[in-house]
Amino acid sequence: MKQTIKKMIPAPILHHALRQRDRIKLHATTHRDFPHQNLKAGITSDLLTLTFNNPDIARVWEEANKKISEIFGSTTALGGVNPGDRRALYYLVSLLKPENLLEVGTHIGASTIFLAEALSHVSPTARMTTVDILDVNDQQGPWKKRGLAMPPRGYLQRLGLADRVAFCAMSSANYLQTSSERFDLIFLDGDHAANTVYNEISWALRLLNKDGVILLHDFYPGTKPLFHDKGIIPGPFMAVDRIMLENPHINALPLGRLPWETKQGTQATSLALLTRQI
Repeated sequence: MKQTIKKMIPAPILHHALRQRDRIKLHATTHRDFPHQNLKAGITSDLLTLTFNNPDIARVWEEANKKISEIFGSTTALGGVNPGDRRALYYLVSLLKPENLLEVGTHIGASTIFLAEALSHVSPTARMTTVDILDVNDQQGPWKKRGLAMPPRGYLQRLGLADRVAFCAMSSANYLQTSSERFDLIFLDGDHAANTVYNEISWALRLLNKDGVILLHDFYPGTKPLFHDKGIIPGPFMAVDRIMLENPHINALPLGRLPWETKQGTQATSLALLTRQI
């Protein structure tokens, strides 16, 4: 019903309403601290360009993608991050080499599978935790509703990656505020409301190891459209915009355009890194 209503509303009016909703909620959100000391500095657009054009990573990626596609498939019709973003996630893990990775927002496990595969090339001990408010492996979980053959854990088992991933059915607020684990890379791709992302980043910073990185999905710079459908998700950008005003040591680095196709025939991506300003 919500999707039907959205389709009936002209895009400019809908976008304005989304921005107003997030602006009101964000304005009402209590100020938080954003300890930036452990955020990695020195990641630049030039470094990312070199990484995304690295032929050695490309060779390993091609093998990994072929292996995964034979089991999981490559279509995004069922949901999950688009194939171009899956590739970008793989390359980022190859660059950053996290030993312990946290993902917030498992859904059908598309990004989870590619992150786990990338970790298998980092080291024998590299692991990840993926958190979702739902039990994504339940028999009636998101995978079932999307028409997939099995839950995320099943695909990971088929790919020999199950021992690298721990699933947690819990809200991001609960997990980020109570976890005693520390992470080298935290991927936030859950609830995209501005107030939620604002709080999640504050909590996530406390779980980072030294030189850790926070990665965001659905980050639309200036809340401007990135794809042909002109759709936007304003929350992550609005949250980070406020955070950077409150803590100038934190910098957002949108990945911008990738060397391969991502979504709707474009090379655009909504992925963005949070790093420490030198």
